[in-house]
Amino acid sequence: MKKKVIEQTPEKPETKIAFNKDQDFKFVQLDKSIHDNKFETKPTTYFKDALKRFCKSKSSVVAASILGVLVLMAIFVPIFDQNNATASVQEMRFLPPKWFNDANGFMDGTGYIENVVLDPATGLPATGSGSAVYYEDAIQKTADGQLDIVEKETTISDTLAENALRYAKGGYLSMAPLTFDEPAYFRTPSLDSNSSGKTFTVTYGADFDKSSVTEENFQIFVEVTEGAEVTQNPLTFNKNAETGLYEATFVVPTSEERLLTDVAVEVNEGDIWLSSLSIKIDDQEATYSYLDEDEQLVTASYGFSSPSQYLLNNVLSSTAVPTEYRWQMTNGSAAIKEAVVTTGSFRYDYYKGVYGEETGYTFNNVDVDTFVSRGWIEEGFSYTDILPEGFMGTFEVTDAATQLGFKLTAEGENYCPLRDISAITRVSFTSTDNVTYTITTVIGTRSRYRDFYYHGYIAECSPVSFLFGTDNQGRDYFKLIFSGLLTSLELGALASIINIFVGVVWGSISGYFGGYVDLFMERLTEILGGMPWTVLMTLIVLLLGSNFWTFLLAMCLTGWIGTAATTRAQFYRFKGREYVLAARTLGASDGRLIFRHILPNGIGTIITSAALMIPSVIFSEATISYILPNVLSFQGTSFGVSLSNAQAYIYTYPYLIISGSIIMAIVMICFNLFGNGLRDAFNPSLKGGNE
Repeated sequence: MKKKVIEQTPEKPETKIAFNKDQDFKFVQLDKSIHDNKFETKPTTYFKDALKRFCKSKSSVVAASILGVLVLMAIFVPIFDQNNATASVQEMRFLPPKWFNDANGFMDGTGYIENVVLDPATGLPATGSGSAVYYEDAIQKTADGQLDIVEKETTISDTLAENALRYAKGGYLSMAPLTFDEPAYFRTPSLDSNSSGKTFTVTYGADFDKSSVTEENFQIFVEVTEGAEVTQNPLTFNKNAETGLYEATFVVPTSEERLLTDVAVEVNEGDIWLSSLSIKIDDQEATYSYLDEDEQLVTASYGFSSPSQYLLNNVLSSTAVPTEYRWQMTNGSAAIKEAVVTTGSFRYDYYKGVYGEETGYTFNNVDVDTFVSRGWIEEGFSYTDILPEGFMGTFEVTDAATQLGFKLTAEGENYCPLRDISAITRVSFTSTDNVTYTITTVIGTRSRYRDFYYHGYIAECSPVSFLFGTDNQGRDYFKLIFSGLLTSLELGALASIINIFVGVVWGSISGYFGGYVDLFMERLTEILGGMPWTVLMTLIVLLLGSNFWTFLLAMCLTGWIGTAATTRAQFYRFKGREYVLAARTLGASDGRLIFRHILPNGIGTIITSAALMIPSVIFSEATISYILPNVLSFQGTSFGVSLSNAQAYIYTYPYLIISGSIIMAIVMICFNLFGNGLRDAFNPSLKGGNE
């Protein structure tokens, strides 16, 4: 092979590079000693690096901060909030949340009350046994200082509410027997005039199967005093063509005194029963008519004590009036139909109604002596010396300052529940062991909020506001929620620690060794996990009793299975990696491989499941409290029990369940974000995923 010779031609002159050796090339030494530059980063640890990554997630940091605040509140609110969360204060039941003043109904402790029966004489809400009490000074007023009550007339279709009975006008008092084989009875008011005669009309509703009833089937039997006779006995009902009702009219003969005592409704042949009987009420009064000595028609009411009382006053309920002024019935059920009452709607300040003053309250002698010993009443006061020797009963006090020397000190003006004295009562009784006791009490004006402070129900001697309102027992729901949250957090933390420890150990062994060991352990896990947890928990509680530790045991029986499965999956993922094989080659033991090389790399997913285990325990406890409210009964209260009690009032007092649910939602969301942040911090390769 010949070499190819490239000859230089004029067209391709040889290229020459010109340079100056001394000027173009110069050796430069920046320092006398040559070495590598210093590291610009500082050495760190695994957990410090994870903390830095965690802090970069703003949502996780915010969630951790909120969780910290909630945990601190759960610890310190029960300590510093002295409003009693365990005692039952009936007068403070269902106070609404109060955050603002005069906010037109928004979180200001007021509520809009609708359709309350009004007393026609006063225009104020009527009072009665079993009915709510509304105080005049707590009702919202108009700009000119008048009570802002919207009135309207309401028709009562079928009710026996006492206030409606007392103040209804018009309509029917309807009665029906409870059984088919017995008649229904009622007693009328007295008819006690000496006039020549009276006509009384009874009207009953035709609420029955008319196709199988004849007019003669229905009869009314009347008795009068002193053996007087009735014009018709039994009476025959005749149908009124205009009203469609059956009526029987009878005349009571002249007598010194006549009393219509009993009226019985019976059915001939016993094959048909009367479904309803009504006393007809005309306009505003129940009346009867008779002719006087001059043969003039006289119409009188049914003997009510005062014309200002409406026709059904004290009907069927009150025992304070004589029997002859009541409707009395046996063997049946009664209702008012088509009567009309005046009702009112208004905005009501519940806090003013609860914290005001109450007259006629009875203080026992122990409380009064305590007021004196605390220096709330000035010296010289005595409520026993004024009573005559051997006096028993009620002694009226016309001027407490003069008669008893009653005067409050400066401290008493602030703290003493007893504001004035109106009477002193002394009673004596003999016990079963033949010991005679004499008890003296004081009747006077009571300041309710001062009395609540005296008994330790509120934290300060002033009208206290409640951020979350009060529950059905008058307890501060804000304190109750955070007391329950502390119990639930303790339960969740303990259950999580136990479940994580058992789950990590079980999953590590199962995932690391694999083979028959893994097969055996997985079968045991499947058997235990296949049992319904609710049934298992219920059996444990029923067997060992309902308390904090029993429920903790139930939570730990199967709660570790999820952590064990997660840990096992992580071990299968990392145990074949190169660094594990290298460590094994260098002679690392199984324990070192598990806890120093494999487990730290799978800790992100494990921490995530662990962080979510606490709210999971809280939710499980709340679910069981809701489904089986009588199964769980902690000595204190838990978050779930508080929500379970509140759900019974979700329609009438929704603020209870709303406030508790908001706290529950915040706890769950924050734990979720916090757990995801920990997962991403401890294992960045898992960011945004669950594997």
